Amino acid sequence: MTIRSRVLAAGLLVALALPAVAAAQANGTAQAQTAPATQDREADADSPAAVLLEGEPVIWVTAANGPYTAQFRANRISQRLLEIIGDHSLRNPTVRVVEVEGSSELRVGPRLIMVVTAGDAASIGAARASIAEQYARTFEDAIRVERIRYSPGMLLRSGVYGLVATVAFALAVWAIVRVTSGLRRGLAGRLVPRSEALRDLSQEVFSATWLHRAGMMALLGLRLVLVLVILDVYLTFVLGLFPWTRATSVRLVGYAFAPVRAVTLSVAAYLPKLLFVIVIAGVVHLAIRLVGAFFRRIAQGRLVFANFPPEWADPTNKIVRVLLIAFGLVVAFPYLPASESPAFAGVSVFMGVLVSLASSSALSNMIAGIVLTYTGAFRLGDRVKVGDTFGDITETTLLATRVRTIKNEDVTIPNSIALGSAVTNYTRQSQTLGLILHTSVTIGYDAPWRQVHGLLLEAARTTPGILAHPAPFVWQTALNDFYVTYEINAYTNTPHDMLDTYAVLHSRIQDAFYAAGVEIMSPHVTAIRDGNTVAIPEAQRPPGYAPRTFRVERVDAIDKT
Repeated sequence: MTIRSRVLAAGLLVALALPAVAAAQANGTAQAQTAPATQDREADADSPAAVLLEGEPVIWVTAANGPYTAQFRANRISQRLLEIIGDHSLRNPTVRVVEVEGSSELRVGPRLIMVVTAGDAASIGAARASIAEQYARTFEDAIRVERIRYSPGMLLRSGVYGLVATVAFALAVWAIVRVTSGLRRGLAGRLVPRSEALRDLSQEVFSATWLHRAGMMALLGLRLVLVLVILDVYLTFVLGLFPWTRATSVRLVGYAFAPVRAVTLSVAAYLPKLLFVIVIAGVVHLAIRLVGAFFRRIAQGRLVFANFPPEWADPTNKIVRVLLIAFGLVVAFPYLPASESPAFAGVSVFMGVLVSLASSSALSNMIAGIVLTYTGAFRLGDRVKVGDTFGDITETTLLATRVRTIKNEDVTIPNSIALGSAVTNYTRQSQTLGLILHTSVTIGYDAPWRQVHGLLLEAARTTPGILAHPAPFVWQTALNDFYVTYEINAYTNTPHDMLDTYAVLHSRIQDAFYAAGVEIMSPHVTAIRDGNTVAIPEAQRPPGYAPRTFRVERVDAIDKT
């Protein structure tokens, strides 16, 4: 079965189901009108209630009468009207006003419709007699119109109108299906020749298959919306033709237009607050732009403050921007839609609790990032050592710091860990005081310390990257059991090349000591020497000093007797 035949069959089924709907509506109306009076008494006696005739209000009952609430009285009046309309013995539907003991009775022949009391007159603020006359004319017109609707000629004409409407509905659905099917074929025909271009685009955003599927789904959605709108109009019109289903027709109209009316009224009522929110957003946006321009000038060096380095400009700008946005949200919160709703407040509190519980570590990292920024521990490009990580700072955020090691490894360090670790910055003083590179060698006591100093200084001076001023210097850091520890200290202003400088310095030290014939005692050397020469420089030994030599003696066999 095609879509067209399915739609036509659905339209015919709706038309055939109208009598069943009418009967169900009549039964529902009768059950509602015969509900127990105890349910009516539960309503507020001071609330006005509508007298409904087939779902349409005729008058409003604005006051209770003794133990009977306004709703109870309205239901009884609706039931009496239906009984009068169905009583064909009452050929004259004229409503008479009969004055009885301080009240006015509205009657059609012998049947009572309503009693207008002094309470009704007081609630409306008019004379009881005039109210009774107005109600009488209203009831009389309603009875006459309703009887005409139940007449055979009117029912026959309504049936013809319903049949014509059913045919029109089926034709409209058929037209919608045809038009949307044509659009689908046209869209597919346009996408196929351009598949190559779409295939190129698919490398970045989407594919031709995805585009085709999205277009088909959009057309199907449009078809469904149009069919539903036409179906609502059709049912509202057809059900309104018959007196048994007119109440359902009224409800359908309410279902269709109540959301639109509610949204329209809500938007219209919210316009003043929306204007205030727009003004707040504009002010905050302007403040953010001005603050950003101010801090950009600081970062560019066009504005200089003694105690505010340029590298603080960007993080401070971000912090101030967040504070401005938070301030704007706090000010605009009372003017947001549904901000006064308890549900909105409950959801806000719940989300706040979730965020606070889930972001404890993130918050600690943010605070640590702010502390690291304003303590000046490091800047972008600095050569640092954070804990066991040695490398250059490549990125600093409020949550983490990224370090690129000398092996081109990117290490992400949470700011809370960086704040709790020792941070060694090799770059900060390199351009002013200079970074001191130092390394140690161990030399035996037999080498003159002045010669060792000279060799170490010569090796440092010939190393690329070592500054001549300030001049290198040597420290003797320890007098050990078998050797002396010497430490060479040399200045450099290129901390990013410090490992290369160390490598060249070590090679220069080896060359200098090898050329001078001085033995480096690292690693430890164990040797058996010829004699027991004292481990002091030769120039400082006593005159005529001669080391003792080894003496080898023969040992006779030992008598074992």
